[in-house]
Amino acid sequence: MSSILDGLNDAQRKAVQAVDGPVLVLAGAGSGKTRVLTRRIAYLLSECGVDPKQILAMTFTNKAAGEMRERVEDLLHRSCKTMWIGTFHSLCARLLRAQAERVGLRSSFTIYDTTDQLALLRRVIADEELSERDFPARLIRTRISQAKNQMVGVDVFAQRASTFREQIIARVFRHYQDALKQNNAVDFDDLLTLSVALIRDHEDVRQTYQTQFSHILIDEYQDTNRPQYLFARYLAEVHHNICVVGDDDQSIYAWRGADIRNILDFEADYPNALVIRLEQNYRSTQVILDAGNALIRNNAGRKGKELWTDRGGGEKIRLKRCADEAEEARWIAGVARDFKHAHTYRDMAVLYRTNAQSRALEEGFRRANIPYQIVGDVRFYERKEVKDVLAYLKLVVNPRDSISFWRVINTPRRGIGATSTGRLDEFAMREGLAPYQALAHLDAIDTIPKRTAHAMQRFYDAIEGFRQDMETTPADELAAKIVDETGYLGGFEKLLPEERESRRAHVAELLTDIQIFVEQSDDVSLEAYLRKVSLVTDVDQWENAADAVTLMTLHSAKGLEFPIVFVTGLEDGLFPILRPTGDEGNWDDALEEERRLFYVGITRAEDRLFLSYAMRRQRYGGAIACTASQFLSEIPEDLLDVGFKISEVSSVPRPKSNREPARRVNPGEPFLMDVGSWVVHPAWGRGQIQSRAGSGQTARLKVKFDGGVVKTLMVKFANLQPG
Repeated sequence: MSSILDGLNDAQRKAVQAVDGPVLVLAGAGSGKTRVLTRRIAYLLSECGVDPKQILAMTFTNKAAGEMRERVEDLLHRSCKTMWIGTFHSLCARLLRAQAERVGLRSSFTIYDTTDQLALLRRVIADEELSERDFPARLIRTRISQAKNQMVGVDVFAQRASTFREQIIARVFRHYQDALKQNNAVDFDDLLTLSVALIRDHEDVRQTYQTQFSHILIDEYQDTNRPQYLFARYLAEVHHNICVVGDDDQSIYAWRGADIRNILDFEADYPNALVIRLEQNYRSTQVILDAGNALIRNNAGRKGKELWTDRGGGEKIRLKRCADEAEEARWIAGVARDFKHAHTYRDMAVLYRTNAQSRALEEGFRRANIPYQIVGDVRFYERKEVKDVLAYLKLVVNPRDSISFWRVINTPRRGIGATSTGRLDEFAMREGLAPYQALAHLDAIDTIPKRTAHAMQRFYDAIEGFRQDMETTPADELAAKIVDETGYLGGFEKLLPEERESRRAHVAELLTDIQIFVEQSDDVSLEAYLRKVSLVTDVDQWENAADAVTLMTLHSAKGLEFPIVFVTGLEDGLFPILRPTGDEGNWDDALEEERRLFYVGITRAEDRLFLSYAMRRQRYGGAIACTASQFLSEIPEDLLDVGFKISEVSSVPRPKSNREPARRVNPGEPFLMDVGSWVVHPAWGRGQIQSRAGSGQTARLKVKFDGGVVKTLMVKFANLQPG
């Protein structure tokens, strides 16, 4: 036992040993939460006699899950393969494959990513005879995802639809779900909602898994949504042995359904819960922590904690005011080059609020001849040639997958045109068949020309051959055979040499990935590989091996750490971005989430932190004047190293680093803001008020800015000036 508890501080040790009943571990940034989780699992196995298969540990990335398993096995010096450790989505997929028939699926179901979802939605929109201009697939996908994240099904969604637009979306929602079922497919949200429905509606299944999982552990609990919350709640409702680890100050995913109330209300859900705070930070200097503490104290919706470290003071935080984004990029590149003598480029990360900001930064690094890599750029598995090959593999495993079928039926070109595929589709729908299954009845479709029918028959025979091979052939051999025998690489011949070689290289990289999977896995089937690859995330694909500066959004940076960090674009309107969703309270919620996002950025830094903002920035087709982010006024002045008068950053009084709360920015209403008045916004420039709702600080203004951009703003946060 001593080796399991060695090196833990008092709070960490308490969290590891409190194994009975509900436990909430409030783990501040860099406080060793992964160490606590892994040691707790090891303690359960070695000291409490818990069987590995009785442990269910859920997190949000495959990397985190893999690291957790490896650390436990290193501690215990034995394999723990029977433990259920993985992401929510991967564990729910595993559960659904074992119980597929209970939810109307076959175990070979396909998991659709965003691209597949949009392709299916576009077909549904067309089938409903709607215009995608009026009903964009991306918008409908977002609405459907929001509904699923709130556990709102098709019927309830339709009942609540009060407007014509919502009624149309409800119709598409129902058609989309029917199409998924016909394709033996699910989307990412379905993995969660179907799993919740499975254990909620089937008592025998619920009791089986409640009995099996005697101890439940959840990482990053502040990021859970409603289905994830319910999934854990159902499984823990008998034994209550649930340990959740998270940080309410790092809850930054409300836009994708995360509900901070899950962690804030944990003690209400489990009245006898033990709450443990991990406040000792092992990552950053005290200067960096003081800045983060001062910033986040301005949020009302939090449990409260103060990070501290044994490392001592540290260098002040450098704040740079730049003329524009080009100067900002040059300055960052210059600082990176200056630090190269003591650090590698891989020690450095540049964080930004929106992906659009990377363009100027990339240009700055290219001009300075500094290597860089972007996290969240075009994902490897989303490249056309990679998705094409994966579509072949998916179709072999699941012949009902029409999205994969339509993607490859004429890729590479086989002389199968849109007219013939349309006739095939009509026959399939009339007969209640999947499009691929309709190929077995080509002799009954006399509207397809014989030459095209022969091409379709050859395609069908090839796929059927691959399906027979699937039972006995490892995934890597079968994938290589599919690429070769379909002539897929031959489709690149008409491309320019550079593009041709790039695409060939990506296909070769995919085949190598499959080969590595086969070498490292017990299950070497094609189906097993597709299960793995369908759940890969952006961060899972990122390898910090190359000596290059990392560029990424602040959202992508969560969970990572770097010796040197730059947080850029700290301008009102850019950071914070406020996107209210309806009632007045959401404005405060939006601002608090933006502040948490900045807190995440600050606490990624180990040794040095650099902040920057621009006086002008290219946005919406033109240069606009910018003002420093209100968040900068919440960092104590004595923690900053600036090259200009600190009063120029903001007129708001600045706190000293005495652990007293900073004043929140609450601008008044110094001039008339009636309909027709002209105003100037720090991000969107000059505009005219089109309409006004309410009065005082909570009044909402609809403003049309120069260039045609229309925004709805609340006076309290808009920072408008007379125009």
